[in-house]
Amino acid sequence: MKKLAVILSAGLVLAACGQTEEKHDHAKQETASVEPVKVDLSVPEKAQAGEEVKLTAKVTQEGKAINDADEVMFEIIKDGDKDKSVKKIVKEAEDGLYELPYTFDKDGSYQVISHVTAKNQHTMPDKTIMIGNVKHSEHAHHEGAIHVMPIKAVKGEPADFMIHVKDEAGKTKAKLMTRLEVMMPDGKTKWVDLKETKAGQYEGQETFDQTGKYTVTAHAENKQGFHVHTDATFTVK
Repeated sequence: MKKLAVILSAGLVLAACGQTEEKHDHAKQETASVEPVKVDLSVPEKAQAGEEVKLTAKVTQEGKAINDADEVMFEIIKDGDKDKSVKKIVKEAEDGLYELPYTFDKDGSYQVISHVTAKNQHTMPDKTIMIGNVKHSEHAHHEGAIHVMPIKAVKGEPADFMIHVKDEAGKTKAKLMTRLEVMMPDGKTKWVDLKETKAGQYEGQETFDQTGKYTVTAHAENKQGFHVHTDATFTVK
């Protein structure tokens, strides 16, 4: 009888543990489900060349400030020339507000994009600022934008790639042909095709057998003439 009692007690303890683990796993799943990260980008409509202005991005989730975003980067593009864009990272925030003091040194139409990665999400709102005397005909036509998510790569292991594409209105751009042009340390080029995993998000994998610094150009296009590209770098360890 004593042995039977011990066995029954052990069974009850195991069952209780199982229920506790089940509840814990369920709690973890509930914690993992997140609301969208919101970014309120604030950019002056006009300014003068040589005048310092403040570019800000207010990052929140469910109304709560996010001060520990993985990355907040302001990309500044003059007259639609993406090849000469300026990228500035802001690491510190107060009450969810990431602020970049910036001085535009030439007249022109500038597109400001705030690339924000936080809570396993990415968003990239953009606005336009006119510097100096800019005629309407000189306003840049912004075709769209690509953001390359941070890349972690180890020699001999599959590296994950993810990009987000938006159109000139800042909306996600779906059903595109996307691929990466990867320049390896030895000067050779490797192409990596990406697949759309959800609207505007494209992913792929590739394995590299050389350590060192790599340059990647992300291309996104369709048959209607839409085409954007951007450059990024990563290191294979």
